[in-house]
Amino acid sequence: MATAVEFRQFTPRNTREDLIRRVEQAPAEHAEALLAAYHLLQRLHEKGMIDLLNGLLGAGDTVVERVVDVISSKEMVTALRIALVFSNLLSSIDPDKLHAVVSNAGRDAPSLLAIGKKATSKDARRGMAAAVGLLTTFGEALNAHEQGAARG
Repeated sequence: MATAVEFRQFTPRNTREDLIRRVEQAPAEHAEALLAAYHLLQRLHEKGMIDLLNGLLGAGDTVVERVVDVISSKEMVTALRIALVFSNLLSSIDPDKLHAVVSNAGRDAPSLLAIGKKATSKDARRGMAAAVGLLTTFGEALNAHEQGAARG
């Protein structure tokens, strides 16, 4: 008949000795990872990234405050809004059609009549209206900037 074996949980006599043993075995067990980490550390040092990170950590709250000031500025908010508008527009463009247009542009030039026919399509007129609207908005911004510079 089988006899029950007493269950014991292994606890080293000295956990510090166990940690030292594990640290001593780590280089042999993880040699490839350690070499890759040393290589990465050396490259970061050569590029000055370690000094940069030390400086950022030392500056702490000052860096965060400056970044928040830049991000919350009117110019950055406007730039982010414009980037979102254009990213939404770019996501709706069919890349295959765009590739066909660009690859056909290098061939023989179409006649003025063919270009005129394409220009009278509804989509082409919509694109031209958008382009003229962008130019108008850009011109208004340039005018406002010049007037502001002339005053100040």
